Amino acid sequence: MQSSLFDEAQAGPNETLAEINAEMLERARSMPQLKERVFILGEGPVGARVAVVGESPGPPDIDSGRPFMGPAGQMLDRILASIGLKREDCYLTNTVKYISTGDELTPDILSFFTPYLHREMRAARPRVIISFGNTPTRALLRTKKPISQMRGTFHDYNGSRLMPTFNPAYLLRDPSKKREAWEDMKKVRDFLAADNK
Repeated sequence: MQSSLFDEAQAGPNETLAEINAEMLERARSMPQLKERVFILGEGPVGARVAVVGESPGPPDIDSGRPFMGPAGQMLDRILASIGLKREDCYLTNTVKYISTGDELTPDILSFFTPYLHREMRAARPRVIISFGNTPTRALLRTKKPISQMRGTFHDYNGSRLMPTFNPAYLLRDPSKKREAWEDMKKVRDFLAADNK
């Protein structure tokens, strides 16, 4: 698959989410491995203070056509509520935009979607990005380090603050990590409170 790095360089500074999504879908539909996939795009207000980025949509997202539904979405709602946020106040998206179990997210697939994610974040303009898990953290910060090494510390992302933490679906599988995720979320809460003054 041809590298998509050129797409990022050509992205205009004032492009809209609708323009980015239209281009991405048009290109994806021309690719045999993506042509028949169900796509779930980001949702939420442009300029939301917080953006939430996951790995990819899951089967529970199909019926509604919205990201972060089902048990993992309910966990996300609880995580956001714990720091005084509601899902409708946040911009929600995934690194890869089609329904996936994660196994088929090859380097080629990630190299196709990652430039669009960077453009999406530029258009959404959040103050804070919460990246749930390895895939979005590695895509946004261009790192190969695991989430266990990246979580718990704010990173600069083009003028926004980015907090990596564990994916809600992972927390459902391993509840022992909830305490660490809560420590990460308290830092987000404190930053937002200070940023509001």
